[in-house]
Amino acid sequence: MKFLIFSLVLAAASASAQNAAPNLDRDSQDPARRAAAERKAAEAAEAASAVSDDIPFEKILAAPGDLDLNERYAREQIRRGDLRGAATTLERVLILAPGRDRTRLLYAAVLYRLDALQDAERELRIVLARLAPAEVIEEAKAYLKLVEGRKRKTHFDARLSVGYGWDDNRNSASDTNTNLFFGVPVLLNPNSRRQDDTSVTFSGGLGLSREFGGAKPQKAFLNLGYYRGEQTRINALDLQAYSVNGGFALRALGFELRPSAGFDHVLLSQSTYLRNIWEGLRVSRMLRPRLEAYADFRREDQKFVRTRLAPNAEQRTGEQYDLSLGVNWIASPRDRLGFVAGHRRKYARAVAQAYRRESLGGEYTRLLGRGMFFVAGLTGQFDRYDRPDVSLSTKGRIDDAIVGQALFGAPLSLFWKPLGGFTGTLGVERFQQFSNLLNYEYTNTRLSAMVTYKWGI
Repeated sequence: MKFLIFSLVLAAASASAQNAAPNLDRDSQDPARRAAAERKAAEAAEAASAVSDDIPFEKILAAPGDLDLNERYAREQIRRGDLRGAATTLERVLILAPGRDRTRLLYAAVLYRLDALQDAERELRIVLARLAPAEVIEEAKAYLKLVEGRKRKTHFDARLSVGYGWDDNRNSASDTNTNLFFGVPVLLNPNSRRQDDTSVTFSGGLGLSREFGGAKPQKAFLNLGYYRGEQTRINALDLQAYSVNGGFALRALGFELRPSAGFDHVLLSQSTYLRNIWEGLRVSRMLRPRLEAYADFRREDQKFVRTRLAPNAEQRTGEQYDLSLGVNWIASPRDRLGFVAGHRRKYARAVAQAYRRESLGGEYTRLLGRGMFFVAGLTGQFDRYDRPDVSLSTKGRIDDAIVGQALFGAPLSLFWKPLGGFTGTLGVERFQQFSNLLNYEYTNTRLSAMVTYKWGI
């Protein structure tokens, strides 16, 4: 008998670059953000779910002494998100039958979700003091560990991931095998055409947070991250990224405010390619128990560095502003839907590299049981550049892209018990870009596999 703890999951994005001058300013090509997405995917887990058929309240009123019926009704309340109602129902069952250990364990799980940690700990210790079945004792110990962890003011976590990926167009070559040069189509040489490649990726992260008590709890956090991707063939696209960020979580008037700031350092083929200082603010509010609305704002000061492989990289130097508005809806204990609309304004030293982006995206997460999960997402991006790059064409550049992703994950302990703490993921991404310039019309399919270990106190 278990209860669901819902976790937010994001699919890991793919990295790619554009011909001789790698284009790393796309979200899906940002290794620092990609490493963060991989870490989030590893956090997906469930402590359990119990779903029952709809039971009318009139039936409960007609049989208040039917303990099994009342417990089934409590599970129905949990499924609907009415945790306080479920706690009341389970408490009534335990008054009539205090020896129902499985019911008490479910009650403790509900109290944990309601953040009534002392009450949850009391119920769990009652279960552990009895001669309950072994699986009940095991789960009670697991919940007690969660409660004790939640009660700590200072939290530390570490994550390590190793992965392997394949791209069928790693160099983002034009699907037409031609590029424009001063408006004239030029056939690409064989080395510049579409090339598939494999890569080994490694990412790690350290996180530290400190909670401050009071009527309105606050939290400070600090995160360090590292990402490395080594290509098998196209070594010029080897990537490394270091990142650090920190901020606060504050609650006021029903809103949660998360001001934060950070720094990213990206290397391309062992040479510094990008230094990025950013600051952001996330504002969220629960409109209903299972419906969250949020707004994200982020400003970046991007400084690109000229390298041997990207001699014109400095032209992209400039500020970037992003605004996202979205909602997350927990449709059921196993199903989550998210929708987001975004706006970006990118400024650049070379005006031909400056653009506006509008985007729309949706994501569906399904918890499959026993810690397994599935995520599917679809995003549309619509870029409009400020001025033409006359070395290519006198036409202003217009790019429209569709990104589809799917990810499956599972705890590896399902296959071998000693692998507790390890999560495996399998992912696929399809990127298709349409452009009015031949150079930027391309597709790429990426397959990936990753193993992540998470540890925390």
